[in-house]
Amino acid sequence: MTAPSAEFRRHQRGKVLLLVAEPIESAALALGLLEADAVERLKCHGVGGGGRATNVVLPLPGRSERLQIRPFHHGGWLRAITRDRLMSLTRPISELIVNARLAKAGAPVPRPALVVGQRRGPGLWTAAVGTLHEESCCNGREFLATDPSRDRLAAAARAAGAALRRLHDAGGCHADLHLGNLLIREDGGAARVVFVDLDRARIVRAVPARRRSAEMMRLYRSLLKRGHAVAAAPESIAHFFDAYCEGDLALRAELSAALRREGPRIALHRVGYRLGGRGQSAQ
Repeated sequence: MTAPSAEFRRHQRGKVLLLVAEPIESAALALGLLEADAVERLKCHGVGGGGRATNVVLPLPGRSERLQIRPFHHGGWLRAITRDRLMSLTRPISELIVNARLAKAGAPVPRPALVVGQRRGPGLWTAAVGTLHEESCCNGREFLATDPSRDRLAAAARAAGAALRRLHDAGGCHADLHLGNLLIREDGGAARVVFVDLDRARIVRAVPARRRSAEMMRLYRSLLKRGHAVAAAPESIAHFFDAYCEGDLALRAELSAALRREGPRIALHRVGYRLGGRGQSAQ
């Protein structure tokens, strides 16, 4: 197993493998990431970083940036069986590669830092993915919990639409787009959005309108499921959509047609949310 590109350095000690971005190589090594059970021990010193509950944020020795580490695990029903065990490091390394390529293309994603993995028996690994921490941000759920004013909500909606357009134009397809994976930084009356947790994200030559609309609707369903009626109101959606299309009438027409096909799915989800109750998911 080799580093994904010259941007990342490969280190191995015993059962631990570390792929790390060259600029933070010394700092990462100073954290002891090549020591056995390093990630598990570092969790005790983290200060919490949003996103998934297991994320931790750590200072990087000798640098102004901080490191955000997300221990890797399966989702859904498979998580109850495999817990944090992986058959290989393919998924976390793929995430590192995709993150690096999207960042280089100017997409609104965090700066990739590292992957660390440790063998846990024949054919099994535990792993964590690291990015440079996005300072002064909150995720979409946390932002909406502040009961933002109309102006703040409009700025965030515009920022989210513009950011998703940049992600898609860079060829990025996010596999799990929801409020928790959208970070917002406010600066005066403006806002900036970064998309995190790129597990299973892909890069394609051109993201078709159908895929673009499907990711928009996944984010919209996240609003509905969490009960954020104001954020899901037509005014907010218009701000998002206008910023996404940015005057591109052909794209707007394509997306409008694709979004109309999503209508029945939204109706089914609304029924499910009423029957099952809102807010049960971490999304």
